[in-house]
Amino acid sequence: MNKCRSDPRTIHARIIKCRPPDKAAYNGLIHHYSKSQLNKNLRQTYALRVFHVYLSRPTVVSWTCLISALGDTHSSLTHFVSMLRYGTMPNQRTLAVLLKACAALCTVSFGMQVHGVAHKMSLSTELFAGSALVNFYSKSGRSDDAWKLFGEMPERDPVSYSAVIVGLAQNSQPVDALSCFADMVACGVPATEYSVSAALTSVGDMAVLEPCRILHGHAVVTGHYPNVVVGTSLLDAYGKCGLISEARQIFDELLPDMNLVGWNAMMSSYAQQGESKLVLDMFTSMNARGFTPDEYSFLAVLSCLQNAGLADQAEGWLNEMKLKYGVEPQIEHYTCVVGALSGVGRLKEAVRVATSMPFEPDGAMWRTLLIACASHGDADMAETASNRLLELDPHDDSAYIILANILSNKGKLAEVAELRKKMKNSMIRRVVGRSWL
Repeated sequence: MNKCRSDPRTIHARIIKCRPPDKAAYNGLIHHYSKSQLNKNLRQTYALRVFHVYLSRPTVVSWTCLISALGDTHSSLTHFVSMLRYGTMPNQRTLAVLLKACAALCTVSFGMQVHGVAHKMSLSTELFAGSALVNFYSKSGRSDDAWKLFGEMPERDPVSYSAVIVGLAQNSQPVDALSCFADMVACGVPATEYSVSAALTSVGDMAVLEPCRILHGHAVVTGHYPNVVVGTSLLDAYGKCGLISEARQIFDELLPDMNLVGWNAMMSSYAQQGESKLVLDMFTSMNARGFTPDEYSFLAVLSCLQNAGLADQAEGWLNEMKLKYGVEPQIEHYTCVVGALSGVGRLKEAVRVATSMPFEPDGAMWRTLLIACASHGDADMAETASNRLLELDPHDDSAYIILANILSNKGKLAEVAELRKKMKNSMIRRVVGRSWL
């Protein structure tokens, strides 16, 4: 049955007609439904029917097949609870399937209870279940828990290493991610495309060139390049290191298989270097190839327009992304437009955008406005931006210092003295910059 590609409903009909006495046939049928091309609702409905009608005394294999067929739904969690109530204990595969659902559903508390069950059964550090737990904690943003559990595992394989490296990279711990990758290589554990990709992401976040080149060579030697997953992270890393020509070379090599993530990474690389024309040209080419832009595509476009000081175009793109492409602007998109407007001195328009958007302006947006006020000498607007910034972060020394400099340049020394007094009373100290020079 595992090799059969027939519609599972055909197999279902045959089994009903034959009525085999053993549970294996019914378990196999449920498994077949879980892997079928039927839509999600049909898969779940038929799997539930087989389970509840034909399996009066389901085994752990039966429960595991059903939970797998239910996929990333709350129903899979409730059936796991039912399994425990019926006195059937899970195996490593049950736990792995369930933890995948917990990560997808963002049900961290339930996943931690599953961890407790695994621990009581002495399965939490076993290779299969342990890797699943590491992956769950990594995807749930709890990289410290993933790292701790990983350290307790007596045996580690490429899957467990990939899970913890990806988690560390995604949770902005690039040094730890690269350290773990180096440990994996030193232990002779083969890398996967995901661990290589995560290591490259970490290198890009740190913007260090030499490790980027080393990982590039490692990917080629180990056969992980050319590969779209690794290639996308590689071009992004080169872009963040400022090597646009290398990033473009990677992009061109993988162009026939390039996905939207790769297009976005290349546009972002150009945007970081202020190449607004190349970003817009790439956006047009991407559309022509049938890709539908997402929020990251527009973020690359808007950030390059902000850097180029093209305020009118930035406003136009902000409106177009929603009306033409159906992509809802997020606060990052509005921040780019506010930055573009304030950067060319259109401060009142920038404030209008900031205060009329469907989000509360965050500290980054008010800081952008405050810096623009300093550039254009608008003390009144600077005071407003500074006050709003301090409401969000009362200990932000930059809000006081920038405003004090603006007032000082305007000759308002009494107000500067009052501001410094307020800063002193709030026990806020200026963070002094340091240099090796």
